[in-house]
Amino acid sequence: MNRSNRVSRSDNIIARFREIASRHPYRPALIVGETHYSYQDLTDLTCAYVTVLRDKLSLDTGQILLAWLDNGPEFVASFLAAASTGAVFFPLNINLRPPELRWFLDRLPVSGVVTRQALRAPWDSLADHVPPERVIAADNPLIRPIPRTSSGLRLPPLSNVQTTSDQPVVYLCSSGSTGVPKIIPRSHSNIITGADATASALGITPGMRFMSVVPFYHGNGFDNSLSLPLFSGATALLLPHFVPSGFIASLIHHRIQVLIASPAIFELLVRFKSDLQCLSTLMVCASSGGPIARKTMEKVRSRCGVTIRQVYGSSETGVMAVEPPGGGPPAIVVPTMDLRVIDQAGLPLPPNVEGEIAVRGPTLAGGYVDNPEMTAAAFSNGYFRTGDRGLLDPCGRLILLGRIRPLINLSGTKVDPLEIENVLLRLQDVVACRVCDCKGPQQERIIKAVISVGKGSTLTRTEVIGHCRQFLAEFKIPRVVEFMRELPADLSGKKPLSWASGES
Repeated sequence: MNRSNRVSRSDNIIARFREIASRHPYRPALIVGETHYSYQDLTDLTCAYVTVLRDKLSLDTGQILLAWLDNGPEFVASFLAAASTGAVFFPLNINLRPPELRWFLDRLPVSGVVTRQALRAPWDSLADHVPPERVIAADNPLIRPIPRTSSGLRLPPLSNVQTTSDQPVVYLCSSGSTGVPKIIPRSHSNIITGADATASALGITPGMRFMSVVPFYHGNGFDNSLSLPLFSGATALLLPHFVPSGFIASLIHHRIQVLIASPAIFELLVRFKSDLQCLSTLMVCASSGGPIARKTMEKVRSRCGVTIRQVYGSSETGVMAVEPPGGGPPAIVVPTMDLRVIDQAGLPLPPNVEGEIAVRGPTLAGGYVDNPEMTAAAFSNGYFRTGDRGLLDPCGRLILLGRIRPLINLSGTKVDPLEIENVLLRLQDVVACRVCDCKGPQQERIIKAVISVGKGSTLTRTEVIGHCRQFLAEFKIPRVVEFMRELPADLSGKKPLSWASGES
């Protein structure tokens, strides 16, 4: 292999982590409850996981380690350990059902699974795909850091796997527009370059204290709640679940300086607490994963003087644009990204003309895993077609206008309505159906199914939900179910925009 093709120190995940850990071994890398993991502690734990992955799974370069974990030290250390062995780390949403997991296992040669004891149950029914001995409980008390043989200032050696800068180190999963998920390969260079660019755009400096509550298996969580603090030399407070009271207590107790969360979290905070002085220590406050209501931003600003900046990105690209520090559109395109607005033929449009947003740059994935058709449709001429509508002003700043393809956004998690419709159509009495979103009792977005049934059908909402629960994760199950003899015209696709953001 030509030496020039090897990953340089600056864009190798393990080299970057070792550099930060060697400079600041005693700085907290992670905080979980009242337990602090210094960068030295995290290095020790990572080395222990490397040993387990090699001894128990014989994990090697290019093999896939599926992660079934919530936000915790196990997730971070197993990711670093997989990267150290040259393997591909593949985190999945821990709310998925076994039938959904089988879809991935039928398509990818998974070499092993890393999970926690409390999360292991679904894998008992998947032994035909992953034998029990290849499911590793990362919180097993037998997995202990390797004893140090010298001063704590000296880092134990990590693997020195030789790899290319474009070699995948993680697979991220995102909803597709054809009823099936998309598996997105991200390389060492994609992740490190993206973390550096985002840190520069937001003003992140080493030692800042992050609140990491967005799930790490989500693209936003992986990029902005894990990679950004970890590779910036910051400290991440990990919360596996969002509970408003506990969240606020942690913000105050740890004097959090950086919060990058989903719009739903900010909206819950505004409704839950009238006094938002808990946010007053924030130096960087950003919303990502979907559009946030301007009234929510105004309430946060008026109550505690904190400006929420919107961050625009995707699992395929990482962060593409960030609102300016003063707040309000338009968004500043991240300097490393080449962003343009194109017409249906893929040709660039002039300023102030609406079209589809397309982007290229060093953080862009090379396509989708095992799906050349979807890759060809979304990636062309070096650009990724985001499926978002927008325009560029004469100064090159981005104004977002919404989605082109009808995906449902649930607190930053994208759900493809076609996936749910395909499951509903398995029911014998269902003639046709359409799935959209609507407002729930707390003004949150929930999933609605409108179902056309045959004459004489006795199908009930309870039966529909029970059927969906066999095949879909809980967050994908329709909460509102309506029955009718025939679907109205606007629900049959003739006027998709009238229901894609469904208020009814």
